Amino acid sequence: MKLKKFEYAVAVAVLALVAGCGGGGGGGGGSATTPPPAGSTPPATPGQTDFTVGGTVTGLRAGATVTLANGADTLPVGANGSFVFPTTLKSGAAYEIKVTPPGGYTCKATGASGAVGTANVAAAVDCAPNVLAGVVGSLQEPVAVTSDGKGTVYVLDAGLHGVQKLDAAGALAMLAGGTGQPGLVDAKGSAARFWLDGDDNNGATVDSQGNLFIMDGCNGAIRKMTPDGVVSTLAGNGTTACYNVATPAVKADGTGAAARFEKPTSMASDGAGGVIVIDANAGLTVRRVNSAGVVVTTDYANPDPSQPTISLRTITRAENGTVYIADANNRIWRDVNGSLVLHAGSLVGGSAQNGTGANARFVAITGMTTTPNGDLYVSDFASVRKVTPSGVVTTLAGSATRGDKDGVGSAAEFGNLLSIGFDGTNLFVVDSGQEVLRRITLDGAVTTVAATPAVRKTINGDAGSARFGSFSSLAADAEGNLYFVDPVTHVLRKATPAGVVTTVAGVVGSAGLDNGPVATAKLAAPTRVATGRDGSIWVAQSLGLRRIKDGTVTTANASVRPIGLTVDNEHNAIVVTGAGTGEVLRVTPAGVTTKLVDKAQIQALVGANANFVPQSVAVDAAGNIYIGDTGTVAVYKLTPGGALTVFAGTPFKETGNVDGAVNVATLGFYEVDHLAVDEKGFLYLSGSGNVRLISPAGVVSTPNFVWGSAPIGAITYNKGKLIGMTRYAVVQQYFTP
Repeated sequence: MKLKKFEYAVAVAVLALVAGCGGGGGGGGGSATTPPPAGSTPPATPGQTDFTVGGTVTGLRAGATVTLANGADTLPVGANGSFVFPTTLKSGAAYEIKVTPPGGYTCKATGASGAVGTANVAAAVDCAPNVLAGVVGSLQEPVAVTSDGKGTVYVLDAGLHGVQKLDAAGALAMLAGGTGQPGLVDAKGSAARFWLDGDDNNGATVDSQGNLFIMDGCNGAIRKMTPDGVVSTLAGNGTTACYNVATPAVKADGTGAAARFEKPTSMASDGAGGVIVIDANAGLTVRRVNSAGVVVTTDYANPDPSQPTISLRTITRAENGTVYIADANNRIWRDVNGSLVLHAGSLVGGSAQNGTGANARFVAITGMTTTPNGDLYVSDFASVRKVTPSGVVTTLAGSATRGDKDGVGSAAEFGNLLSIGFDGTNLFVVDSGQEVLRRITLDGAVTTVAATPAVRKTINGDAGSARFGSFSSLAADAEGNLYFVDPVTHVLRKATPAGVVTTVAGVVGSAGLDNGPVATAKLAAPTRVATGRDGSIWVAQSLGLRRIKDGTVTTANASVRPIGLTVDNEHNAIVVTGAGTGEVLRVTPAGVTTKLVDKAQIQALVGANANFVPQSVAVDAAGNIYIGDTGTVAVYKLTPGGALTVFAGTPFKETGNVDGAVNVATLGFYEVDHLAVDEKGFLYLSGSGNVRLISPAGVVSTPNFVWGSAPIGAITYNKGKLIGMTRYAVVQQYFTP
């Protein structure tokens, strides 16, 4: 099972109408009157025979206009408050208010259709902005960067599973893939599918004809894309390396689809229309793929007999044909007539050091690129290093201090560099500290690319100024407030239905286990949050389970390691423990802990080879507990009476996102998964590329939610709204299955 790290936060959310509301009309005359607040019925006046149709609008932000229609009457409403149609109706006449939301909103109407009685009609129209709080960003999870050397920069985005293009004018656009749904499909543009992984090195390179080669690691394939976005597969055809259900990955030489890669981790052009690939667990081998897709494995002799085990990790090729390869010990080797010769780096120490050849040291080499004069540039953890053809190593920009500062040389700060490329004039790096692109001149001046602004922060404020620090978890209370935690800054935060964000508990940047009033209590790497009907808020930490009630923080269980969390109808926490122990536990407010499900029960149900790795959990109104298990890629149901069944998905079958009934549907669990349940008992499951919908009968479907390709992590359902959290924003939409 592959558990994802808690990542920093940003996202795009593109939402549209889900809940329309009523329609119809009626005639009549008379003057309009202002109705009372929605939810009440305006009284009739003595002798009244004509009645108004109106109500209230809520949820609009400044500048948004909702359009309402009843029959021939059309009424634009540009502010929250009361509305009334000009045409009145007589008792018994039908009315139906149709709602056209503003762009970027969904709306829900209550009491919007029916027959007029003996009182004025008062409907309630509530509109929800698609982005509740935070910002919309163009990059979700950039993992690799390369260039054609003529000013065009390509970025692989593992969050969207697509290829983005930054043109010479600085505009960023999706060129291929980008739906957020993993897959392996050869096609043009958005019809193509990739499965890009955010946890390991990813690679891309461009040949002299302008073709982009993409290292599609989780598909075990080398993909080729023409300059106009037509994607094909050069070699490879599937791997199980990224599946949660463990099966051996296979390496095999061959041609095209007959070849097998375990999981490519770095790649360079071979200068002849093919590529040189470093595969997972490479040792001292590289895989050479020619322009016809023929794959051949080449072995290098051990260049350092004092180190019996050397594993190659990162590769690049200079214009003069010199191939440079970095190993897992952060040494850079040069291929000289098929033998590896040390170019720069040393096994000694763990800090960066400038120098020549073996006197230099690197911290963590993640990418390499060259310039036409033969200089080699290396992304080395939080700095960019320059290596001359003679092996002289200097630091071009950055230092051991991590951050997100633009500047020159050591005054610049990077968060965590993943990849580096050269566009013919400047260097570009992927900085996963902020999920941005940084531009670096050859003089060491660092700027953040304007199309990818740094927005990862822990900032409270209104919907537009609030900023978020990470994926985490979502929960909602009876008033519609949302709660989420930030494991990096150690706080619990809240967003009101209007998107105003505040800190509820914890001290930003200060981890601790102090209980007491929320103003002074501390949290330690909180990872999940859940709310109870009694007004309690439960917080799962990397170690320990905390509870907040009446403004006071207590510790319910200090030793449990919760991965998933919910609260049952009796106000107890239900915890799943993931890969560590593979259990479902009930924890009372007093700390009494009971095991509900363990690995042995799952094995008795689906087979002795089951590896129970529960990560998500939800409880419905009837008290049924639903468990998302990445170990067997299925959702289980535990009734209040203790009956355990497979509820959705097909155990052990991880072959994509197939919709259907239990033992037909498949659940990918590509990312960290979350479960939510609505009032009707429908489940919502994230972590499969799209949010999946599971009916009360266990039938899985994949709706087209209006947030489009935004990679949703945490989810919850509250008051008719499905709410999701991306890396940079909280998004929402009205949704009724």
